[in-house]
Amino acid sequence: MGTVLIAYRNHADNAEFLGGGWSSELPAANLADRQPSRVARTASADPVDTTVDLDFGAQKPVRFVALIRHSLTQSGRWRLRLALSGEFSEPLLDTGWMAIWPASTPFGVGVWGEFHWGGRLPPEEAATYGIAAIHVLPVPVIARHLRLELDDPGNPEGYLQAGRLVAGPAWQPRVNLQYGWSIEQVDDSRTVRSRGGQSYVDVQPKYRRLRFAFDFLERDEVFGHAYELERIKGVGGDLMVMADPDDLQHRHRHTVYGVLAETAPIANPAFGRFAKAFTVDELL
Repeated sequence: MGTVLIAYRNHADNAEFLGGGWSSELPAANLADRQPSRVARTASADPVDTTVDLDFGAQKPVRFVALIRHSLTQSGRWRLRLALSGEFSEPLLDTGWMAIWPASTPFGVGVWGEFHWGGRLPPEEAATYGIAAIHVLPVPVIARHLRLELDDPGNPEGYLQAGRLVAGPAWQPRVNLQYGWSIEQVDDSRTVRSRGGQSYVDVQPKYRRLRFAFDFLERDEVFGHAYELERIKGVGGDLMVMADPDDLQHRHRHTVYGVLAETAPIANPAFGRFAKAFTVDELL
């Protein structure tokens, strides 16, 4: 199991969005909105329109980039570049073109009679997850500019859209989360039974809740990250948590973009050892 990864500082929040062709009603700057339902939409699916440059305003560390709730098809691709200059003539990072959908089912594994080319999620299942494209760098890159390029010219909608862009550092603790972490589907739908015995449901959107805890944080980790995370975000600020970054097959199931459901104290149960628990509710 890989070490949990938490992204809670997002340089896109205060960045300037430049370039590409984007709808005036749904501009690229909507990617800085914490609510994924407030999407940014390109003017067309032409590659000339489906790009955007971000200027962070200063050189900042980037190790994690995610594009949340995008509408690209299974043949869609994305490319990321980081640079000190907005001309990108000497990029510090160039990922090249990458498949934007996760490969979730290894070849030959899955339900008998079902086949998904390349092991990728079927569109109807991906829609229920608000699929996210995620790229984790092995080490942080210090950059001022980010270029995001999308490629899906055959998209049947004639445009591309996404709900949120996350670009920034990521925290991976020295000691991983404790066993006992959990993820659940929260369904706030209400059921009423009539006098005649019929059942009526007031259906509400389901969301995921991720609970996890650390019992072996060092002083610098707990106050440099866990304390700062809760101080900065409270219960209203957004963050993204990957419970197991190495689990490519199920990563989309236990990676949650959301908010803290509650605040919780930092405990010091033993000399030099600190503990902290988190509960994250998904943003839809």
